[in-house]
Amino acid sequence: MSKSFRLLAVAASLLIIAATAARAEIVDRIVAVVNDDVVTQYELDSAVETILKRYERTIRPEDRDRLAAEAKKALVGRLIDDLLLRQEARRLGITVRDEEVNSTIQESLKRRNMTLDEMQQALAREGTSFERYREASRSDLIKMRIMQREIRQRVSVTNEEIGAYYQEHRDEYEGKLRVRFQMIALPAPEGSDPQVRAEQREKAEAILKRVRAGEPFEALANEFGTGPGQTGGDIGYVEKGSMHPGIEEVAFGLKPGEVSDVIETPQGFTLIRALDRRGGGSLTVKATREDVEDRLYRAKMDKKFEEWLAERRQKAHIEIRL
Repeated sequence: MSKSFRLLAVAASLLIIAATAARAEIVDRIVAVVNDDVVTQYELDSAVETILKRYERTIRPEDRDRLAAEAKKALVGRLIDDLLLRQEARRLGITVRDEEVNSTIQESLKRRNMTLDEMQQALAREGTSFERYREASRSDLIKMRIMQREIRQRVSVTNEEIGAYYQEHRDEYEGKLRVRFQMIALPAPEGSDPQVRAEQREKAEAILKRVRAGEPFEALANEFGTGPGQTGGDIGYVEKGSMHPGIEEVAFGLKPGEVSDVIETPQGFTLIRALDRRGGGSLTVKATREDVEDRLYRAKMDKKFEEWLAERRQKAHIEIRL
């Protein structure tokens, strides 16, 4: 699988699940049968087009058809999995009310500091709609409840596992503090045309809005960034004293997953997203144990879920007609 397509696949889960909300009103060709449900050509094409549109600025025109073909093969499997989850939810009597979906969306808007109108505009830029986003949110809640009901009780983490993991990853908890982050840098050196600096700041603010609307930071880094931009903005692990003080202060203050506001420096404007922290003895013994336990627990949950889903695939009647 190509590097470009792997990038598409990372972002696919939210959007392809939502394609089931966009069934065509006309008779449509069936591309997959899942027990008593079907995946239509319209659903699959909608999922593929949404993903390709999201990354249209980073895909070369000559690669588009090949990537679309690769995407179809991968996305039909994800659409099948979504139907299996919904069927299992019906069997278990698991439902998600509209009010719960609305609450989840409101929490997302609050985290991203966005209005509903801004979110709808961001979704439109990505080739999707607010209704599809709602259905994706519903699917996420269904998956979470199935995991809590069917898998959670099967997962436990022992003291021995915690100790072994800590010894294997000791450098991450001890030694000099290092942070890993992604960066989008828009050059506008001090002393350059004020209009250029103003335009670069405006561009940085627009990029930040897109990040907070849910667009992948790495895709925007590839589109706009300089320096490490073409590797998704990932600059690797750095220690204190190796960066501009203004950027360093923000970078070391972010938690993994957090995105900074626009940072102004003499060189221009920068956005950063924290990925990981290692060393520094920054966690107490209790917090270190909780962090290790949480990592192991999440890894086990993900593995058990994949095993559970594989069992459902094996028991289901599935026909792929591509």
